[in-house]
Amino acid sequence: MNGYPETQTANLFKRDEYRFLIVANKFQTGFDQPLLHTMYVDKKLGGVHAVQTLSRLNRVHPGKEETMVLDFANEADDIQKAFEPYYEKTLLKEGTDPNLLYDLQTQLADFHFYTEAETNSFAQIYFDPKAAQDKLHAALAPIVNRYLSAGEKERIEFRGKLTDYIRLYAFLSQVISFIDTDLEKLYIFARLLARKLPVPREELPREIQQNINMDSYRVQKTRNGKIKLERGIGEIKPIGPKGGYVPSPEEIEQLSLIIQELNQRFGTDFTDEDRVFIKQLEEKLAGDSALKASVHVNPPENARLTFDHVVNDRLQDMIDSNFKFYKQVMDNREFSKTFLDWLFERYLRSMQPQSDVNSMKKN
Repeated sequence: MNGYPETQTANLFKRDEYRFLIVANKFQTGFDQPLLHTMYVDKKLGGVHAVQTLSRLNRVHPGKEETMVLDFANEADDIQKAFEPYYEKTLLKEGTDPNLLYDLQTQLADFHFYTEAETNSFAQIYFDPKAAQDKLHAALAPIVNRYLSAGEKERIEFRGKLTDYIRLYAFLSQVISFIDTDLEKLYIFARLLARKLPVPREELPREIQQNINMDSYRVQKTRNGKIKLERGIGEIKPIGPKGGYVPSPEEIEQLSLIIQELNQRFGTDFTDEDRVFIKQLEEKLAGDSALKASVHVNPPENARLTFDHVVNDRLQDMIDSNFKFYKQVMDNREFSKTFLDWLFERYLRSMQPQSDVNSMKKN
């Protein structure tokens, strides 16, 4: 956008003509620019990812006496929870074994989706300041084709190992100077390959699967202030491979039935994939202790008021997961009533013995 190679962004940002840096999953680690003062956040952040991102503002510079974050996507309590383990003093429970990188390197090679010559060739293109993006895409195309010709189980396993390698190298490279350049070349190769590999539709973020209705967006100030952290010693777990990789388990048949009924009654086009969203919503409701207490001590009509309120809050939290479903519940009163009636009945059945549920319904 600015007319110069991407590799020069970090150095040129300090020049007077540049005062804004627009970032999408970049410069969140290893970018020490003291001039950064204000950050506008428009995406969900959590855990160490939140710490790494917001900490870009923490560098000292003459005349810089404070920083500011204008956050459109996160709650202050969630950011506080993310920072707390790292405040004042942090202990790693046990060391992260750098040899895990070599294990993952071997495991990835065993899939035979790429060769060492291909990673070397890709690295030569990537580190050539005169190279164009189309050459990078062309270098990755054969690997993507081999990946697509493999079985589903093999593709899932490969994507998992590739993600593990990227995460582990990014973590270890912050504290270890690697002499083995093959690890760096594989990291660059893996990071860009991961973006090229097609993702099954059920794994895609819902906001990508459907158009965004801008009329439903608004800017609303929800909080202004500082986040206070308690002093003490925190502990974090070492990073390592996640383990096995399996697709999401199929949801129960009843979820398919309610999807079918909603489509027939309201002309919607929800699919079985939306079962995942409903199941996640039910899991959030089942884990709400305040809601559970309200249902146990109140008559059904009062418990229902609390239930509807909690559902609306959880839907707000999950708006990025399935905007189309969220919009139907918020905009279509009849759809909302039908869906919440069904959801409330299922919640009662999950919280109480069958006889108690029948008694409540009769009352």
